[in-house]
Amino acid sequence: MKYIIDMIDDIRENIQNSYDYTLLAMLLKEDSLENFQNVGVKVITSLYVDHDAKQLQLGFFDENVTSKELLECVNSLEMKAMMYEVMIKVSNEHPLMPIIGFGDNHKEKQYTFFVIS
Repeated sequence: MKYIIDMIDDIRENIQNSYDYTLLAMLLKEDSLENFQNVGVKVITSLYVDHDAKQLQLGFFDENVTSKELLECVNSLEMKAMMYEVMIKVSNEHPLMPIIGFGDNHKEKQYTFFVIS
């Protein structure tokens, strides 16, 4: 489980708060040997802060979201919101899922959120 503050620290450290990274969700599944396998990657196109659930929800509505919009959104939040959980809805068949980690690909300018199915 990751929180907004974890994400902000990772973005600052690993992509230096760059505004031009595409956001991705990578769905991982644990195999019989307890190794994680990539079972799908999808571009994140929407974000929503749910103050009642204390969550930053990332999803796939028809919008245009990059690291710029993500950083502008979280930088405008009050300090208490930094402990909101970061969640992803990978499809209508899946419930909101907690983020387990982050990754980046500087060559492709991609920032990835990892979730386990």
